[in-house]
Amino acid sequence: MPRLEPYTPTPAARAGRIVVTVLPFIMGLACVLLSFVPMGRIFGTSVMPAFALMAIYYWAIVRPEMFPVYAVFLVGLLSDLLSDGPIGLWAFVYVLTYIVVLTQRFLAVNAPFSVFWLGFFMAAALAGFVGWSAASLFYGTVLPLKPIVWHMFVTVAIFPIFAMIFGRIERRILPTG
Repeated sequence: MPRLEPYTPTPAARAGRIVVTVLPFIMGLACVLLSFVPMGRIFGTSVMPAFALMAIYYWAIVRPEMFPVYAVFLVGLLSDLLSDGPIGLWAFVYVLTYIVVLTQRFLAVNAPFSVFWLGFFMAAALAGFVGWSAASLFYGTVLPLKPIVWHMFVTVAIFPIFAMIFGRIERRILPTG
């Protein structure tokens, strides 16, 4: 009687599973890159939303196992390397915000979108304050608060659009469970 080989996924299936596993991280990296696209002429302002913060918050609430803290650190580090600010600033801000969001995620899981959005508002306020404080300490002067407040306001205002996009991607591509 012939011996049957155990079923093994094809290389394409294994590659697909890897892509699905790292998809939130890839989306975080794409959001960092989107932050550096010069859209000021379109919107009439030089303030760009913190797209990466949106991805970090969304995945920390919805699927934290798919966006671990080291991925958050790498997203922040890429943001630092592409910006002209101090290296480690956004990595620190994003990791701290991620940890705080993880400890409070039970409040937003399965809650109405308004609660989810309010949670993002608080996470953005925390990220903005910590970023402003750390940059002020780094530069040795109290930096103007208005630019960071405007930056976070714009971020919170467009968050629902990105939450919808992330949600559709999650429902269509990522496995449930």
